[in-house]
Amino acid sequence: MAPVDWQQNWRAGATPWDAGASPPALRSLVDRGAVPSGRILVPGCGTGYDLATLARTDREVVGIDLSEDARKAFFVAHPELPGSVVYEVADFFSYTPADGFDFVWDYTFFCALDPGQRTSWNEAMRRLVNPGGVLATLLFPFEDPISGTQGPPWPVNTSMVRSYVDGGFEELETAEVNRTHPGREGKERLVLWRRGA
Repeated sequence: MAPVDWQQNWRAGATPWDAGASPPALRSLVDRGAVPSGRILVPGCGTGYDLATLARTDREVVGIDLSEDARKAFFVAHPELPGSVVYEVADFFSYTPADGFDFVWDYTFFCALDPGQRTSWNEAMRRLVNPGGVLATLLFPFEDPISGTQGPPWPVNTSMVRSYVDGGFEELETAEVNRTHPGREGKERLVLWRRGA
């Protein structure tokens, strides 16, 4: 299977993954105070709805995506936000910011990666998340057990992701997601991981 040309998809407007808003699970995390102040990263941020949801005066929110078209769409949709919000066109795997992050939000990013990139995803997360920081993974499409092999999005489950973060992160919380975007009901699980020292 040929790799997905994400930039071409954005140029062509072929973005079926774009739900038009942040997932309710992220808004719930924000509302219950589970997202810290400090530096926040959203890889594969697309149109940047999650950047807007996370934006606050005591946070520096950074989104990265491969597509300049997605970046342009973000600034059209969100011309003014509180705090510091930065959108960079960059490759997640070679992204080397000056400072690490206190919280990373991964939704429809891990599942969009070719399975051969998962070890590199783990290595990058261990490099980017500060010791004691939190990696929040909203797993989609969740299948337990995994029966399909077609993607992206590639079916995932907690055990699979755990096999990649073991040794670097401690599992803090795992929860079924009751409210989600239409069509994704029963297909999401939220797992929070704390980066070790």
